[in-house]
Amino acid sequence: MSDRTDLARSALELWNTGARGVEDFAPYCDPECELESPFSALAGEPYRGVAGLSTWLRDLDEQFSEWHIAIEEVREVGDAVLTLSTVRARGRSSGAALEFDAAAIMRFSDEGLLTRLRIYAQVDEALAALGLER
Repeated sequence: MSDRTDLARSALELWNTGARGVEDFAPYCDPECELESPFSALAGEPYRGVAGLSTWLRDLDEQFSEWHIAIEEVREVGDAVLTLSTVRARGRSSGAALEFDAAAIMRFSDEGLLTRLRIYAQVDEALAALGLER
């Protein structure tokens, strides 16, 4: 495994420990990092910087009482790291259990800090973004 795949795996595993505060994830992130997720698609722009990361974490916490990422695969593709996973979540107000496949593309600075994270609800979209097929 490369340093970048180790960093990606560590960040996902940190999430699964119950870490949800910006102080937990800020050490992994470049101060100007960008995060795109299905939530940011609704807003029309990515979350930016540590303040954006904090907003994203708050948005997730408002919607879900549980969120676990079962890591299936972490691999380098060019200058990116692709993660494939199964997400198990529970809606905060509905209590509905959800399970779905997801993917993320992460990019890191030379210093090993996350500069860009894009989370995909559709695995095929992430693969296509990297020129890959299932």
